[in-house]
Amino acid sequence: MRPAVGIAVVAMTLLTASPRDLSAQDSQFGIRGLGTPGRWESVRARSSGGAFAPFDALSPLMEAPLADISTLTATAAGGTSHRDAQLGDTITQLRATRFPLMGVAGRVAPRLVVAGGFTTYLDRSWDVTLRDSTVLRGELERYRDEITSDGSVGDIRLAAASRLSRRLAIGAGIHILAGSTRMTAERRFDDSTFHAVGQVAEVRYDGFGVSGSVLIGVAPGLTIAGWARADNRLRAQVGDSTVALTDLPRMAGAGLLLAPSPRVRFAGSAAWRSWSNAGPGAFDTWSWSAGAEFGSGRMPIRLGVRGGQLPFGPGTKAPTEFAASAGTGRAFAQGRALIDLGVERLERRGGILTERVWTVLVGLTVRP
Repeated sequence: MRPAVGIAVVAMTLLTASPRDLSAQDSQFGIRGLGTPGRWESVRARSSGGAFAPFDALSPLMEAPLADISTLTATAAGGTSHRDAQLGDTITQLRATRFPLMGVAGRVAPRLVVAGGFTTYLDRSWDVTLRDSTVLRGELERYRDEITSDGSVGDIRLAAASRLSRRLAIGAGIHILAGSTRMTAERRFDDSTFHAVGQVAEVRYDGFGVSGSVLIGVAPGLTIAGWARADNRLRAQVGDSTVALTDLPRMAGAGLLLAPSPRVRFAGSAAWRSWSNAGPGAFDTWSWSAGAEFGSGRMPIRLGVRGGQLPFGPGTKAPTEFAASAGTGRAFAQGRALIDLGVERLERRGGILTERVWTVLVGLTVRP
């Protein structure tokens, strides 16, 4: 039996049963689906609940805000999460560190800005252990199955934007989805006279998407944003063989920015994604966010909340999530270097599974 087939058999066994132990991993809400969707937001935007992402040139959610970049700009972000995963009466503490965002943008013509970079599209890192038993040679033998997945699917974006007038900016982008996971399945019997068995496979993923967005200045201090994106399918390959083709969602969203003064800004946004395209057990999702930013550009205070649904989970309804966040930033070297700091408290619920997460975020932006 090829490694992919063997791993698929064990995976189906684990995913149709209740996990007894969850060890080092990211969110477990992606185990029964394609993974956990990434956040297309800079640290600045995420610290405000994601509400400013449609208006933030450094967040890869929209392309149109890139039109206001005046000089070459590079940015990167990282975060460390401390997670409590509660399944029934069992609580497991997990920790993960990720670098989900990197990008560079610059003006190539008076009305044209181009950008390139990557962010996380799907996280597929998890580790599940299941205890069970089977009859071998007339005796009941207990064993432990463990299946792990380590990797992710990245979103490599090439985008362009133009400000057509003082009130109108547009943008478009193409997205190449690429990544891999190392999947391992192992069975160990309590009786040491039985040999442990295991299989390993390297699964590669690819896909493609396009997106477009617009910024409209309705009045002084009032801006609206709209965006749409369509991704085709995610192909999984082991060796030279295609083992899965999964349709990916379409996305649409809108945002509102209100800036009554240069030192006070409010924003809100909402988005829909058709994750049910991925097949049985997947749900369409709605998400929303609201946030505010106070203070000068040198060291502002950012606050925000967000909520919505997750596309995959253990129950018959879409799991829900809610988060509150806060952050600040500091400019150095006459504004050529910026450090953004944020903290987020997140809670996810679905079926008998609850996840509570503290995440500390750090972002660095350089304008050479």
